[in-house]
Amino acid sequence: MTRLCCIAWIILSAATLSATTRTWTDTKGRQVEAEFVEVDHDHVKIKRVPDGDVFSIPIALLSKNDQNFIRQQTIPPPSAQPANESSPPPFDGLVWPRRVDLPDDYEVEVVREDSQTGEYIYRTPHFEFHSDVKLARKVVREFGKIFEGTYAAMQAFPLEWKPQPGETHFTTRLFAMKESYLAAGGLPNSGGVYLPSKREIWTPLSSLGVKKSSSSFTLDDSDDYATLIHEITHQVHHDWLQLLPQWIVEGMAVYMESVPYDDGQFRFDKRDVEDFVYQRSGMRLQKGNPVPMVPVERLMTISHAEWNRNFEDEPELLSQYYLSAFLLLNYYLHFDGEGEGRCIYAYCRALESGVTPDDAQAFLLDGRTYAEIFAELVAAYKREDLEIVIWRY
Repeated sequence: MTRLCCIAWIILSAATLSATTRTWTDTKGRQVEAEFVEVDHDHVKIKRVPDGDVFSIPIALLSKNDQNFIRQQTIPPPSAQPANESSPPPFDGLVWPRRVDLPDDYEVEVVREDSQTGEYIYRTPHFEFHSDVKLARKVVREFGKIFEGTYAAMQAFPLEWKPQPGETHFTTRLFAMKESYLAAGGLPNSGGVYLPSKREIWTPLSSLGVKKSSSSFTLDDSDDYATLIHEITHQVHHDWLQLLPQWIVEGMAVYMESVPYDDGQFRFDKRDVEDFVYQRSGMRLQKGNPVPMVPVERLMTISHAEWNRNFEDEPELLSQYYLSAFLLLNYYLHFDGEGEGRCIYAYCRALESGVTPDDAQAFLLDGRTYAEIFAELVAAYKREDLEIVIWRY
């Protein structure tokens, strides 16, 4: 029997159901004749006819008719049903925002300005900036929009990660001089870095578009903030970094680079994947040429340690792996299945509930081989005028 595909969570109380033979259909139209056995949390057990084999199937990728049938079987009698309580609706697909703006109450607070100690601290609703030089409030207000805008965008992101700064604000350390940034441990040839062990972003002021004038620091708003948005995305997802595989961690950061940004606003409705791949991904590809991609199996099985070791040994691979991670994540978000994001949503909910990453990967594979996923990905991007080919590393 072809395995009914894995999918996200519909929370139902455990209940034993009477044996009823019926045709079960998953969201891809695959069918099996089986009897109900029981519902346990988010799975339903069915006994296949005629051999009697029992299978435990995640509920949410079953057809809506099957889900409704299960819901009817688990609704208690009216006298026993609590008021104002109902089962969550079936997953109907990721709901994308058109654009995300800063909140109306966005403001900057000056926490400390101490010329004796050289400590200057500024705070926005969710971020705190520690600078080694004094900055005008209006300058902090302008570059703070990048941070708060990214946070707002990730709050609205439909995978429901809902990042939180914890007990304090997200912290960023700002360096007036690139030399100071490097001396403190910043990465050479980088515009900034997120340090998970400290939960801090370190960045030179120049990466924020802040320039030294004759007597003060001013903002040049013509700068490209892609690297900074990349690192902020890591920071606000700190609690997920150890749960998610590296291709999703980096793919998400690059995905946010692909969303047009201007003055605190992210425009999800203006994303242009072709333009991003050829013009803004750092790959220097000529428009119309094939786009090389790291094999799907390699991306989906590489460990955090191996990913990082690759870039220590061969830093020139960085852009290729980043773009490949973006292409794979973008496929799961927008093209997989019916384009509803069902499998990636299921995968995230599985991790959230304590399923190991290795076991949760079944939700992404959905009964397919890596080669089959790549073939579907190639076909999807072809419709977007992108020719994807396997990168031979």
